[in-house]
Amino acid sequence: MIFFFYGEDTYRSHQKVKQIRDKFREEVDTSGFNTLILEGSDLNLEKFNTAVTQAGFLSDKRLIIIKNLFHNKALASIKDDIIAYLNKQKDNAEENFLLFWQDNKPDKRSGLYKKLVSYKYVQEFEPLNNSKLSNWALTEFNRQGAKITKPALTLLIASTGNNLWQLSTEITKLAAYKHGQAIIEQDIELMTHGKLDENIFKLTDAIANQNRAQALKLINGQLAAGVNEQYLLTMILRQYRILLQLKSLINNHTTNNELAKQAGLHPFVVQKALPLLSKYSATQLKTIYHTLTELDLNLKISPINNETLLDLFIVKN
Repeated sequence: MIFFFYGEDTYRSHQKVKQIRDKFREEVDTSGFNTLILEGSDLNLEKFNTAVTQAGFLSDKRLIIIKNLFHNKALASIKDDIIAYLNKQKDNAEENFLLFWQDNKPDKRSGLYKKLVSYKYVQEFEPLNNSKLSNWALTEFNRQGAKITKPALTLLIASTGNNLWQLSTEITKLAAYKHGQAIIEQDIELMTHGKLDENIFKLTDAIANQNRAQALKLINGQLAAGVNEQYLLTMILRQYRILLQLKSLINNHTTNNELAKQAGLHPFVVQKALPLLSKYSATQLKTIYHTLTELDLNLKISPINNETLLDLFIVKN
């Protein structure tokens, strides 16, 4: 039986491979001696032939997992032999389980790729975005007996992006922290400090200093890393909302902890935001926040490319 799992979402493909391994161990190989994992990047024909022809131990079938065969620099010299072997297989449960697992999307022009995608058990794992990402996260929270508010979920995903390895870790951490209580925005601020958070502070600072080149670099860097435009804008809006709120509350006699309590924010968030306050007047903050709310609407309805809209915001501010 032939399997082919590929795509950039390595977390979900890893979970799928684990599911296959666990099922094989439970139903076929209770001894656990008949699962073989080969690194495809340095696989040669001798290793491949040995793996697929070797008899099982206390089992008539083996599970052979070949990782990242398409990263093999010598693939051109062995792919025809691998295809020839595959052509001889009946692709049923009476044969060995042969699983090809790739952490990216191979070249569609490759003869081996065309052969592998012709099988029944093929799945591409593309990175999740927008509603699919939110739904995946909600399913994970439910699986762990946890609840999260919509604003908190938006904030969490804005922090992790579609890195499911990080998102899964944060979900487990938050679920354990709240013990069944609803997770709110303050919990995300307390427990999660992702790379996006730090870059939003840097972006706000660059805008305050009118360093448009740096601001554009930061925005485009986040977009290139897979952060959705809407999530990115949500985080920028939140940052300016916090600055506006703190600007209206701060005075010479207010401590950071008192300010955090009045604003309903975690002290860490206040501590990071305070250095930016001196760089903006209240009028500037209100103007930028108003511009951002208009941009938020345009991102939802405008025919203009979302990335272009974000760039225009930076250029104008």
